[in-house]
Amino acid sequence: MTADRTPAEVPAKDCQICRVRRISCDRTLPHCRKCSSRNLRCPGYGINLRWGQGVASRGKLAGQAIPVRRDSHISHNAFQRRADIVVPIDVDLPLSARWRGLPFDSITAGLLDHFDRGVATKLAWVDDLHNPWRSVVLPLAHDSSTVRYSVLALASKDLASKYPRDHHWAQTLQAISRYHQNVALSWLSKDMRDILQDPTAVRSRDQARHILASALILYNRELLTAPAAQWRIHIQCAREIVQWNLQSASSALYANIADVFLFYEYYYTSVYLGLTTFDPIDQLQGDFPAHDNVTVFCDFIRIMHSVTRAEREKYTMQCSSQSIPIEFTLLDIEFAKAQMIQMSDTIKFRSVQARHDFECLVHMFYHATLIYTHRVLSDSTAPDDGIQHSLGMLLKHVLPLSCSAAVAQDLVWPLFITGTEPRGNQQMQSTVEEAMKNVIRLTGNLDRYRVLSFLKTFWSLDLEPGTTWIQYARDKSFNFSFLVIL
Repeated sequence: MTADRTPAEVPAKDCQICRVRRISCDRTLPHCRKCSSRNLRCPGYGINLRWGQGVASRGKLAGQAIPVRRDSHISHNAFQRRADIVVPIDVDLPLSARWRGLPFDSITAGLLDHFDRGVATKLAWVDDLHNPWRSVVLPLAHDSSTVRYSVLALASKDLASKYPRDHHWAQTLQAISRYHQNVALSWLSKDMRDILQDPTAVRSRDQARHILASALILYNRELLTAPAAQWRIHIQCAREIVQWNLQSASSALYANIADVFLFYEYYYTSVYLGLTTFDPIDQLQGDFPAHDNVTVFCDFIRIMHSVTRAEREKYTMQCSSQSIPIEFTLLDIEFAKAQMIQMSDTIKFRSVQARHDFECLVHMFYHATLIYTHRVLSDSTAPDDGIQHSLGMLLKHVLPLSCSAAVAQDLVWPLFITGTEPRGNQQMQSTVEEAMKNVIRLTGNLDRYRVLSFLKTFWSLDLEPGTTWIQYARDKSFNFSFLVIL
């Protein structure tokens, strides 16, 4: 299922390590001789997974597309040290006991520490004492080279973003990130082949879990800077593994907290992407068993998903007599708010202020979901008192929460909905713009500048009265592809 590169396919650039060290690179495939002569671990010229280039002929994935690499080299020396590169991060702190016995150098130790202290904080809905990006993902990284190198790729990419693009540390860390990504993709490809060869093997469940974790981590890495075409590959990979899991589901799948967490991370991402893709009705499963500690906000996300599906059905005139009345959805929203407030009593927040900000965030989700539901399901196109009340509550909290390190990473969706309402009100628009820039400053860009650009364009246009952001986004979707409202 793989195809070796020919000399004509060798890229014009040096391998990453030669470029960092400013060595004149020897373009011998799959790795350059200059790195080998110096006993350096060479990343070669990049590994590129392509979904849809092969089809499984047996097992649960029979007939489905699988990922293949453009070269056939697999790294077997996963833990070989790479000297000569110094990373400007604090590595003096001892590693957790879970890492003892593994031959990690100072670079790996520092990157794991940065993932623990920095990256996991931004990825979690709630950075409490049970943050699953620490309590679930890092143990998986201990057990799996696929997950470990994905974690290192994301950590070094995130660390590079702390420096100006032309800074030498930014360039060095980018090269380190590409190296770890390439190794991660090698291991991911190997895990995938193992599953396809024997899907009933004892290790298949663990390997599927590692592949899903790796795909989600690499998706988050690519989301930092890469165009959509690159990170969508990882979402496609995650989708295939989720389908494999659901087809071979057993009671063990529902009992394993890692599987629950990873499924919902994929589910959340898919629901948010679906807001502006306007694809046909999806078949995502939204009733997978939840776990409070790792599936925060799942009730609100499920409602968003059902409302989005209702909008697609309404647009394509597929509404049936079984369509759920808006009153039922509004009751579900009330229940979701009550559940979230109750859940807040079980979360081990790091401070009293963090608890307060989280409770305000719950109300933000509540009012944003109410507005979204009314805009999709209500028969009236004119703003009603309920929407205006919810908008007022959103505007009350949006600026303070956008400056809260505890919840700013979760604010993009309610902030986006807030921004879709104040057409013609420049003061409200300025509030939304300032809040979005605060979120970007605290938690990173991702796709948020494009989200803000969409809102500013929506504000500036002379549209027909009653035109919603959904109608505008559908009409203009060919111009902006779609938005990642996360």
